Amino acid sequence: MARLFITAKEQALISDLTKEITKDVIGQKIILFPISTLHTRVHPVYDEAVEKIFENPVTLDILALAPTNSTSWNQFGYDSNAEIELHIQPKDLIDKGLSIEAGDFFLYGDLIYEILTCYTIDNIYGQVEYDKSKYVKAKLARSGQFDLDTFKRMIQDNNPEFSKSQVEHTFIQQRGLDENENGATGDKRQIRQRLGDAMAPIALGDGPRKIAADKEDELNNNKDIANDAKSNSFYNE
Repeated sequence: MARLFITAKEQALISDLTKEITKDVIGQKIILFPISTLHTRVHPVYDEAVEKIFENPVTLDILALAPTNSTSWNQFGYDSNAEIELHIQPKDLIDKGLSIEAGDFFLYGDLIYEILTCYTIDNIYGQVEYDKSKYVKAKLARSGQFDLDTFKRMIQDNNPEFSKSQVEHTFIQQRGLDENENGATGDKRQIRQRLGDAMAPIALGDGPRKIAADKEDELNNNKDIANDAKSNSFYNE
């Protein structure tokens, strides 16, 4: 579409809308372990990393498709594998000063994946400087490629709540705030930066929404222990 009708303001609005959906509605996250290109030693002959050195882990909001699982057989038995596809908001990476490359690792749920391919897709209205999404395809990392305990310690150092569970029991919207109850968000909304005080309060004065499952989980566990007939027995056998 002609730049006469789609200007930088419209592009900023589209970016903010995709952030709104990803950060304040979907609520899916990964913990990224970027490889340090400065500290990782590369073999001079094979051009491969002898030992991968990682930067500090970073939490990213993403849209994840359902993982696909496959099993193959050979003379040594069977081998199971899993792949997953992600979409990441490109402007969010720019705001946080991050880049994602093939070879990086990330934690999704309780599994570590290695990124196979990573590229931008679908420029918006034919304007090549505005990307719609960062597409990531990754496979389940093998045990010899990483030390999961070390990864977990890195996460716990940056996020002590991780030691309790790898499931996000409390989802808190970001809404373009510098901080929420989880700490610094790194979230920026261009329209709010441009209009400033001229905009209405975030969430009409109610602030970011919070969905906490801890109390519900505790209540359900207590009901299960008490064998309450009214408890949810969907997964009970």
